[in-house]
Amino acid sequence: MAGLAVAAAGLLAGCASVGPTDNPVARKLTWVSYLNGDDLRAACTKGETDRYRLVFNADYQKHVRTYDIVGDRGTGGALVEARVLEATDLARIDLDDPAAVARGPVAKAQLSPRQFALFVLRLYESGAFEPAPSGVRLPSNGVYWLINGCRRGSWFFNAYPYPSDRFSDIRFDGPLKELDGSGQGIGVPYPALPRPQDAPRTLPTGGQVDSAGVVFEVQVGRDGLVGPTAPFGSWLFAGK
Repeated sequence: MAGLAVAAAGLLAGCASVGPTDNPVARKLTWVSYLNGDDLRAACTKGETDRYRLVFNADYQKHVRTYDIVGDRGTGGALVEARVLEATDLARIDLDDPAAVARGPVAKAQLSPRQFALFVLRLYESGAFEPAPSGVRLPSNGVYWLINGCRRGSWFFNAYPYPSDRFSDIRFDGPLKELDGSGQGIGVPYPALPRPQDAPRTLPTGGQVDSAGVVFEVQVGRDGLVGPTAPFGSWLFAGK
Protein backbone atom coordinates (compact mmCIF):
# COMPACT_ATOMS: atom_id res chain seq x y z
CA MET A 1 0.00 0.00 0.00
CA ALA A 2 2.78 2.44 0.91
CA GLY A 3 4.61 1.73 -2.36
CA LEU A 4 1.43 2.34 -4.32
CA ALA A 5 0.88 5.62 -2.51
CA VAL A 6 4.39 6.80 -3.33
CA ALA A 7 3.89 5.92 -6.98
CA ALA A 8 0.55 7.72 -7.08
CA ALA A 9 2.04 10.80 -5.45
CA GLY A 10 4.83 10.72 -8.03
CA LEU A 11 2.30 10.91 -10.82
CA LEU A 12 1.28 14.35 -9.60
CA ALA A 13 4.64 15.53 -10.89
CA GLY A 14 4.71 13.20 -13.87
CA CYS A 15 4.15 15.56 -16.79
CA ALA A 16 4.80 19.14 -17.80
CA SER A 17 1.93 21.56 -17.33
CA VAL A 18 0.67 23.52 -20.30
CA GLY A 19 -1.58 25.67 -18.13
CA PRO A 20 -5.04 25.35 -16.58
CA THR A 21 -7.11 22.40 -17.77
CA ASP A 22 -10.63 21.07 -17.28
CA ASN A 23 -9.40 17.48 -17.69
CA PRO A 24 -9.25 16.04 -14.14
CA VAL A 25 -6.80 13.27 -15.14
CA ALA A 26 -4.43 15.67 -16.89
CA ARG A 27 -4.69 18.05 -13.95
CA LYS A 28 -3.54 15.40 -11.48
CA LEU A 29 -0.68 14.31 -13.73
CA THR A 30 0.60 17.86 -14.14
CA TRP A 31 -0.29 19.32 -10.75
CA VAL A 32 3.18 19.91 -9.31
CA SER A 33 4.39 21.27 -12.65
CA TYR A 34 1.37 23.60 -12.65
CA LEU A 35 2.15 24.72 -9.08
CA ASN A 36 5.71 25.44 -10.13
CA GLY A 37 4.55 27.42 -13.17
CA ASP A 38 6.79 25.43 -15.52
CA ASP A 39 4.77 26.57 -18.55
CA LEU A 40 4.93 30.23 -17.53
CA ARG A 41 8.64 30.07 -16.73
CA ALA A 42 9.48 28.50 -20.10
CA ALA A 43 7.73 31.33 -21.95
CA CYS A 44 9.00 34.17 -19.74
CA THR A 45 11.15 36.37 -21.96
CA LYS A 46 11.50 40.09 -22.55
CA GLY A 47 8.50 41.37 -24.42
CA GLU A 48 6.28 38.48 -23.35
CA THR A 49 2.81 39.28 -22.00
CA ASP A 50 2.67 39.48 -18.20
CA ARG A 51 1.14 36.36 -16.64
CA TYR A 52 0.33 35.51 -13.03
CA ARG A 53 -0.75 32.29 -11.34
CA LEU A 54 -2.09 32.03 -7.81
CA VAL A 55 -3.06 28.79 -6.09
CA PHE A 56 -4.83 28.63 -2.74
CA ASN A 57 -4.58 25.18 -1.15
CA ALA A 58 -6.88 24.45 1.80
CA ASP A 59 -6.22 20.70 1.87
CA TYR A 60 -5.70 19.38 -1.67
CA GLN A 61 -8.40 16.74 -1.13
CA LYS A 62 -10.99 19.31 -0.01
CA HIS A 63 -10.60 22.80 -1.47
CA VAL A 64 -8.21 24.33 -4.01
CA ARG A 65 -8.63 27.62 -5.85
CA THR A 66 -6.58 28.60 -8.89
CA TYR A 67 -6.31 31.93 -10.66
CA ASP A 68 -4.55 32.38 -14.00
CA ILE A 69 -4.28 36.04 -14.95
CA VAL A 70 -3.04 37.21 -18.36
CA GLY A 71 -2.32 40.84 -19.14
CA ASP A 72 -4.08 42.43 -22.11
CA ARG A 73 -1.75 44.79 -23.93
CA GLY A 74 -4.55 46.19 -26.01
CA THR A 75 -6.63 47.44 -23.08
CA GLY A 76 -4.05 47.57 -20.30
CA GLY A 77 -6.25 45.30 -18.25
CA ALA A 78 -6.15 41.52 -17.82
CA LEU A 79 -8.21 38.35 -18.19
CA VAL A 80 -8.77 36.21 -15.07
CA GLU A 81 -9.57 32.51 -15.32
CA ALA A 82 -10.58 31.13 -11.91
CA ARG A 83 -11.32 27.57 -10.82
CA VAL A 84 -12.41 25.92 -7.59
CA LEU A 85 -11.72 22.23 -6.96
CA GLU A 86 -13.53 20.71 -4.02
CA ALA A 87 -14.16 17.25 -2.61
CA THR A 88 -16.63 15.41 -4.81
CA ASP A 89 -20.17 16.01 -3.65
CA LEU A 90 -22.52 13.31 -4.97
CA ALA A 91 -25.46 15.64 -4.51
CA ARG A 92 -23.99 17.96 -7.16
CA ILE A 93 -23.47 15.31 -9.87
CA ASP A 94 -25.15 16.18 -13.18
CA LEU A 95 -26.19 12.97 -14.91
CA ASP A 96 -25.77 14.70 -18.28
CA ASP A 97 -22.16 15.56 -17.40
CA PRO A 98 -20.99 13.45 -14.42
CA ALA A 99 -17.35 14.59 -14.81
CA ALA A 100 -18.34 18.22 -14.12
CA VAL A 101 -17.88 17.76 -10.36
CA ALA A 102 -14.27 16.68 -10.87
CA ARG A 103 -13.60 19.65 -13.14
CA GLY A 104 -15.02 22.16 -10.68
CA PRO A 105 -16.70 25.49 -11.45
CA VAL A 106 -14.86 27.92 -13.74
CA ALA A 107 -15.28 31.68 -14.11
CA LYS A 108 -13.68 34.22 -16.42
CA ALA A 109 -13.55 37.94 -15.73
CA GLN A 110 -11.99 40.99 -17.32
CA LEU A 111 -9.96 43.36 -15.14
CA SER A 112 -9.91 47.03 -16.08
CA PRO A 113 -6.50 48.73 -16.30
CA ARG A 114 -7.11 50.21 -12.83
CA GLN A 115 -8.13 46.84 -11.34
CA PHE A 116 -5.12 45.11 -12.87
CA ALA A 117 -2.72 47.80 -11.64
CA LEU A 118 -4.20 47.50 -8.14
CA PHE A 119 -3.81 43.72 -8.22
CA VAL A 120 -0.12 43.99 -9.18
CA LEU A 121 0.38 46.62 -6.46
CA ARG A 122 -1.13 44.24 -3.88
CA LEU A 123 1.27 41.53 -5.03
CA TYR A 124 4.17 43.94 -4.54
CA GLU A 125 2.93 44.92 -1.09
CA SER A 126 2.70 41.21 -0.20
CA GLY A 127 6.34 40.64 -1.10
CA ALA A 128 5.52 38.48 -4.12
CA PHE A 129 8.52 39.69 -6.10
CA GLU A 130 10.98 39.16 -3.23
CA PRO A 131 12.88 35.87 -2.67
CA ALA A 132 10.72 32.94 -1.59
CA PRO A 133 11.11 31.37 1.90
CA SER A 134 13.53 28.66 0.81
CA GLY A 135 13.28 25.36 2.67
CA VAL A 136 9.63 25.63 3.66
CA ARG A 137 7.70 22.37 3.22
CA LEU A 138 4.04 22.53 2.25
CA PRO A 139 1.93 19.42 2.96
CA SER A 140 -1.03 18.81 0.67
CA ASN A 141 -3.34 18.61 3.71
CA GLY A 142 -2.22 22.08 4.85
CA VAL A 143 -3.22 25.62 3.95
CA TYR A 144 -1.08 27.90 1.80
CA TRP A 145 -0.86 30.22 -1.20
CA LEU A 146 1.66 29.53 -3.98
CA ILE A 147 2.14 32.22 -6.62
CA ASN A 148 4.37 32.57 -9.64
CA GLY A 149 4.47 34.29 -12.98
CA CYS A 150 6.25 36.44 -15.51
CA ARG A 151 6.33 40.20 -14.94
CA ARG A 152 8.10 42.47 -17.42
CA GLY A 153 10.11 39.53 -18.69
CA SER A 154 11.26 38.44 -15.23
CA TRP A 155 10.19 35.23 -13.49
CA PHE A 156 8.99 35.28 -9.89
CA PHE A 157 7.84 32.65 -7.40
CA ASN A 158 6.69 32.80 -3.80
CA ALA A 159 4.89 30.89 -1.07
CA TYR A 160 2.72 31.82 1.90
CA PRO A 161 2.15 29.00 4.40
CA TYR A 162 -0.53 29.17 7.07
CA PRO A 163 -0.07 29.99 9.86
CA SER A 164 2.71 32.54 9.38
CA ASP A 165 3.26 36.29 9.36
CA ARG A 166 3.66 36.03 5.59
CA PHE A 167 0.17 34.57 5.27
CA SER A 168 -1.33 37.12 7.65
CA ASP A 169 0.21 40.01 5.71
CA ILE A 170 -0.93 39.06 2.20
CA ARG A 171 -2.99 41.64 0.37
CA PHE A 172 -3.33 40.14 -3.10
CA ASP A 173 -6.40 38.14 -2.11
CA GLY A 174 -8.42 41.35 -1.72
CA PRO A 175 -8.88 42.05 -5.46
CA LEU A 176 -9.73 38.38 -6.05
CA LYS A 177 -12.42 38.38 -3.37
CA GLU A 178 -13.78 41.64 -4.78
CA LEU A 179 -14.40 39.84 -8.07
CA ASP A 180 -16.69 37.42 -6.26
CA GLY A 181 -18.42 40.30 -4.54
CA SER A 182 -19.03 42.00 -7.88
CA GLY A 183 -20.56 38.86 -9.39
CA GLN A 184 -17.68 38.34 -11.85
CA GLY A 185 -15.81 35.74 -9.82
CA ILE A 186 -16.24 32.05 -9.15
CA GLY A 187 -19.04 32.53 -6.61
CA VAL A 188 -17.77 29.83 -4.24
CA PRO A 189 -16.86 31.07 -0.74
CA TYR A 190 -13.41 30.57 0.71
CA PRO A 191 -13.38 27.89 3.41
CA ALA A 192 -12.97 28.89 7.02
CA LEU A 193 -9.35 28.67 8.16
CA PRO A 194 -8.55 26.24 10.95
CA ARG A 195 -7.26 27.63 14.21
CA PRO A 196 -3.50 28.22 13.88
CA GLN A 197 -2.74 25.49 16.42
CA ASP A 198 -4.89 23.04 14.46
CA ALA A 199 -3.50 23.75 10.99
CA PRO A 200 -1.50 20.80 9.58
CA ARG A 201 2.19 21.57 9.17
CA THR A 202 3.30 18.08 8.20
CA LEU A 203 1.84 15.06 6.46
CA PRO A 204 -0.31 12.68 8.51
CA THR A 205 1.67 10.16 10.51
CA GLY A 206 1.64 6.57 9.37
CA GLY A 207 2.20 6.90 5.65
CA GLN A 208 1.20 8.76 2.53
CA VAL A 209 -2.47 7.82 2.41
CA ASP A 210 -5.30 9.21 4.49
CA SER A 211 -9.06 8.63 4.35
CA ALA A 212 -9.40 11.00 1.37
CA GLY A 213 -6.57 9.56 -0.74
CA VAL A 214 -2.93 10.21 -1.49
CA VAL A 215 -1.18 13.01 0.39
CA PHE A 216 2.10 14.64 -0.60
CA GLU A 217 4.23 17.68 0.10
CA VAL A 218 6.30 20.12 -1.91
CA GLN A 219 9.38 22.00 -0.78
CA VAL A 220 9.98 25.64 -1.60
CA GLY A 221 13.31 26.73 -3.05
CA ARG A 222 14.51 30.25 -3.75
CA ASP A 223 13.28 30.22 -7.35
CA GLY A 224 10.63 27.50 -7.35
CA LEU A 225 9.81 24.08 -6.01
CA VAL A 226 12.72 21.79 -5.13
CA GLY A 227 13.23 18.67 -7.24
CA PRO A 228 11.91 17.58 -10.63
CA THR A 229 8.40 18.84 -11.23
CA ALA A 230 7.80 17.25 -14.64
CA PRO A 231 10.32 14.44 -15.22
CA PHE A 232 8.32 12.90 -18.07
CA GLY A 233 8.07 16.10 -20.09
CA SER A 234 4.94 17.02 -22.05
CA TRP A 235 4.19 13.56 -23.48
CA LEU A 236 0.66 13.64 -22.08
CA PHE A 237 -0.31 16.30 -24.59
CA ALA A 238 1.56 14.87 -27.58
CA GLY A 239 -0.68 14.64 -30.61
CA LYS A 240 -3.08 17.34 -29.45
